[in-house]
Amino acid sequence: MKIVHRLLLVLLISVFLFGCSGKKGSTTEGKLVDGQGQPLSGISVTFKQVRPVAGNEQLEARTGIDGIFRISGLMPDSEYIITPVSDKWTTKVTMKFTTGKEGQPLVLSSPIVIRFTILANGTIIDTKTGLQWLIYTATDINAGNVLNTVKNIGEGGFNDWRLPTKAELSSLQDKTTSPTEQSESSSANEACCVWTAERSSEKIEWEFYIDDGNDLWTSSKMPPNDRIVIVRNYSGTPATAQAPTVVVPSPVVVPQPQAAASPAPAAVTTPAVSEKKDAVGAAQTGDTVIVRFDPKKATINTEDLAALKVFYTKVKDTSGKILIEGHSDAGGGAISTMKNSVDLALSTLSLLKKMGLSDKAKVELKGMGDTKPVADNKTPEGRQQNRRVELTFIPE
Repeated sequence: MKIVHRLLLVLLISVFLFGCSGKKGSTTEGKLVDGQGQPLSGISVTFKQVRPVAGNEQLEARTGIDGIFRISGLMPDSEYIITPVSDKWTTKVTMKFTTGKEGQPLVLSSPIVIRFTILANGTIIDTKTGLQWLIYTATDINAGNVLNTVKNIGEGGFNDWRLPTKAELSSLQDKTTSPTEQSESSSANEACCVWTAERSSEKIEWEFYIDDGNDLWTSSKMPPNDRIVIVRNYSGTPATAQAPTVVVPSPVVVPQPQAAASPAPAAVTTPAVSEKKDAVGAAQTGDTVIVRFDPKKATINTEDLAALKVFYTKVKDTSGKILIEGHSDAGGGAISTMKNSVDLALSTLSLLKKMGLSDKAKVELKGMGDTKPVADNKTPEGRQQNRRVELTFIPE
């Protein structure tokens, strides 16, 4: 009987020792910082196993005043995903890592950088620049009325929204210097356009950006051509209780601003509505040319390039406006076809400028997507016919 008791005692001690060792597991330490490298304190950090094992699926730690978090009890040699969690904002930043061996602490080599945070009201805080961003539904916007539209926006209780500057828009393309495996949106690399204006200036321009997957672009459910982007210097206290202005979406229209301080309003069109009448009228009084592109490239074929040079020679010294409409073949969805049509229009404008077209020339660009096919998109020949740019010169 004594032997049995001794065996039970040894068994209980072994279970206790192994149990404590299992609970100890692997220890990991890391740090959360914002876009300026400042520590983020009081933030919960969850650790979820990539391949869950019962009892180790998810654990949680919290950052200290120095932004550092430490956690024990993780399974050794196991993959985890770190997700920062706050009751004030959300972020799409995550990090995947592999824990150390049993009893060997792991210190993450670089901080986890959280630059963009999304607030409950849908606005985005860029912690690197201190700017608050918002994607806002808009329609009937042109160079002549966009400033007034922005002035009437009271979203989030603020009345000091404005258009971003070129430099601010460009800064959003900066990649994080952290080597962490941060998640990217499936909409990454989509391109579209944003109205910009320099501070204390009435000059409005239309700039293009590449959606690199950061929270500013991916947080919006609106298609790129149905929105404007506005910005303000971030503060937590609303400047006004003014109700937001509700505006209905509109298609992409890309006017090129003139040298005058207050550009004339650009035409607003709906791609689904035919413009055949306008094209015929322009052809009767001016010149029209259609250029097509090699499959899956933004390169004009040789024959059409020669036609484009002839077109430029005729109109370069004539007073008027050049209308450049980009058209895409079908496939890839509305955002993709709109991007392709805008890219083709921009490539054509770039060629005209290389030929000598002045930046002061009156030019209007339109991305029409795949709304106006001239051939069957089911064949390679038809798709190539649809990948085109139509240029029309409208004399004054």
